[in-house]
Amino acid sequence: MRDVVVGVDGSVRSQEALDWALVEAGSRGVPLTAVLAWEPSWKDGPRPSEPADFSHLADLKQDQVLTLLDEARHRTGVEAVTHAEQVQGSAAPALLARAEHAEMLVVGSRGLGRLGRLLLGSVSSAVVQGATQVPVTVVRSTGDDTTEDARVSAAADAPPRVVVGVDGSRTSVHALRHGLEVARRTGAVLDAVFCWQIVTLAPLPDSWGWTPPVDDYEKFAGEQLDRALEAAGVDLPEDQVRRSVVHAHPAKGLIEAAEGAERLVVGNRGTGGFDRLLLGSVSRQAVEYASCPVTVVRRPADQRPADQRPSD
Repeated sequence: MRDVVVGVDGSVRSQEALDWALVEAGSRGVPLTAVLAWEPSWKDGPRPSEPADFSHLADLKQDQVLTLLDEARHRTGVEAVTHAEQVQGSAAPALLARAEHAEMLVVGSRGLGRLGRLLLGSVSSAVVQGATQVPVTVVRSTGDDTTEDARVSAAADAPPRVVVGVDGSRTSVHALRHGLEVARRTGAVLDAVFCWQIVTLAPLPDSWGWTPPVDDYEKFAGEQLDRALEAAGVDLPEDQVRRSVVHAHPAKGLIEAAEGAERLVVGNRGTGGFDRLLLGSVSRQAVEYASCPVTVVRRPADQRPADQRPSD
């Protein structure tokens, strides 16, 4: 059985990610595996001239993960099957290797790194960039400098929502399918958001042509959204689906739409250029600035161009 994998390091943010991942695993009915990656320093063991044996430290790290899991079960009340693992090595490569066949990989927005002022830590950034198959969810800490008051206010009287960014690309259709699965499983409203904007590089003389009315752009965006919903097989009751066509930059529109949501789901790349990049600009900004957990999904490997498929 596939599992949900979460990276832990003992920080407050990783504990919040662990709580979120435990609830997610319980909802999915799959095990949760908490992974702590660590790299020893010479103060932890023998001098450089002596054989390196850090088995004692590995045992301590294993006990630490078990304790973190016990504390998470106490906080959440979720009694899912859990596994504790410790890995000697760099965090990002270790998490990516362990989660290669997982249902989801979960990380906190930041860990125990020194540059706490960064919105996205080096490990979470590397994981989101480096994942080629598994969906990655970045859990924003409630202590992060976000519009928390607005988020709580927006969520107070509203049903839970799963916001999905749609742009007509195949990747965004796959993101819709992911959001649809979450909505079916949790009963949340599926809020499909299509952002559009008119981009001009420079003013054009009137004689150069005619610009369609804004209503035409909005109509076209709505048609694109409807096609994506159909392609994703969205079959929820009418009151569980929301169509949102927003005149805004995609990143800004999605971040604002996600205030008060349970999570935001985006594809790793959309219709923008530079397809060779692992993470597009919109998904990167969403991960960095959205006030709710953000899940980044990839198209299945067999649906990608050959140069974007993971190597064997």
